[in-house]
Amino acid sequence: MRLVVLALAGSVVCSSLAVAQSAPSPRVLVMPFAVEVDAKSAASPGASLWLGEAARLLLLDNFDRLGAAVVSRDESNVAFDRLQLPLSPTLTRATMIRVGELVGASAIVYGDIRLGDQLTVRTRLLKLGSGAATPDVTETGPLADIYALFDRTAADLAKTAAPSGNAAARAQPAMPLPVFEDYVKGLVAPTPSGQQKFLESALKQAPHDARLLVALWGVYSAQGQNEKALSVANAVAKDSPLSRKARFLTALSLIDMNRLDGAAEQLAALDRERASPVLQNALGIVELRRVPSAPAAAVPYFSRAVDAEPSNTDYLFNLGYARALAQDPAGALNGLREAVRFDAANGDAHLVMSAVLASAGKTVEAQRELDLAKQLGTRPDSSLLAVSTRIPPGLERLRTDLDMPPASRADVALASPAQRDQQETAAFHLEQGRTLFNAQRDREATNELRRAIYLAPYEDVPHVLLGKIYERGGRLNEAIDEFKVAIWCRDSAEARVALASALLDSGDKDAARREVDRALTLDPNSADAKALLKKIGANIQASA
Repeated sequence: MRLVVLALAGSVVCSSLAVAQSAPSPRVLVMPFAVEVDAKSAASPGASLWLGEAARLLLLDNFDRLGAAVVSRDESNVAFDRLQLPLSPTLTRATMIRVGELVGASAIVYGDIRLGDQLTVRTRLLKLGSGAATPDVTETGPLADIYALFDRTAADLAKTAAPSGNAAARAQPAMPLPVFEDYVKGLVAPTPSGQQKFLESALKQAPHDARLLVALWGVYSAQGQNEKALSVANAVAKDSPLSRKARFLTALSLIDMNRLDGAAEQLAALDRERASPVLQNALGIVELRRVPSAPAAAVPYFSRAVDAEPSNTDYLFNLGYARALAQDPAGALNGLREAVRFDAANGDAHLVMSAVLASAGKTVEAQRELDLAKQLGTRPDSSLLAVSTRIPPGLERLRTDLDMPPASRADVALASPAQRDQQETAAFHLEQGRTLFNAQRDREATNELRRAIYLAPYEDVPHVLLGKIYERGGRLNEAIDEFKVAIWCRDSAEARVALASALLDSGDKDAARREVDRALTLDPNSADAKALLKKIGANIQASA
């Protein structure tokens, strides 16, 4: 089964965090707008369901046309998904700023719409760092003039939003308003059937619009309707600005349908036109599936992807995984260990490392890796697994984010190979991270703690602190993973209490109670454990 990375927030957010750390050209994050529809308005009450997203799409399109660099819709959607936040206009200003910093934005655009006899749009631009806000931009006109209204709004904001100097003509004509309405409704509909209904309605009215065809590919593909997905991807015209993306989607559909020769041909042609590690990675997966008995044939493709993006955890995992299947234990462990340096919570990597270590006769280390894989969870059900030399099949990771910003981290350059094992360097970054954590400078603390983890991935303290930062930011799933890794590194009362706190915040009172009991077994005098136990008891009584 294909792992659709755009649906997994991890990769894009890691990419975005890298953007924030390495300070490239500024970009603007556009939020959906709040919408209010007057009761007496002639517009459908359903207008409130699509106008807010329509505002975001129109501003993104216009900013791009005017040369203002943006955080794409896909990037921001995935980021919010990983952060477990609704991509909603109701978020507080502080939350929007936090997310903007995480995705590497230099400015945030947000606003509100009022629809009555006229459409009134009020837009705000907030510059991150300085916290300065530009004066509101307000435009009013009939709903039928929505395109002109947002053209004017974008022109007012683009000069200060995130100018890149690469202004371009509008790549695609505006859709007729009824088509655009169905298109946006299809993008925001809460169910696949609703998405399909609106997008197919739009396509009937504009059967050659590449945006509709690409959007429908995503809906069909997610539902396993691969023939339909292939058909709409193939229908995108060769001279369309979305042609390259559509050809890549065609290749993904061919992979899903196990038509691997055709997929390889399409991917190779795209890579010859414009090289991409995403394409090399996909070609490696095709080779891995096309000749399962010769996994070594996939290794050069994954190696080239890693060379292009040395800290991309998917590419590192695939390289280690292919080498494990090819019975190259040293090469497998090298790639997999590098993957967990950047993402210690990668359960699949720990599972494969367990099998590789078992094949080398290192049963104690293999058991430790398997124990952590079970705690973190893996795609195959590892709960009943014992240490084995068998490499689980079907774990390769296929990325779908062609031509999006690369997932290169600043961490790659933080130390040379000779320096990576210097414990004093890791300790320095840990102390810096601890100081910044105590000062609640979470973004800077996160950078320092990641450096400490990269240099010494099996030290428990930086994982505990990083988990507490995630918990403080409401990122409970990531916090829980970090605390589990910390416990695996060294079982301590502090880590058990931290895990219990995150589990309690997530609503799992029973699991929280178990973790507190384990903490008290480790340290019967732990004041934090006793206080949390009292809090859990109070919560249970309140809900009884």
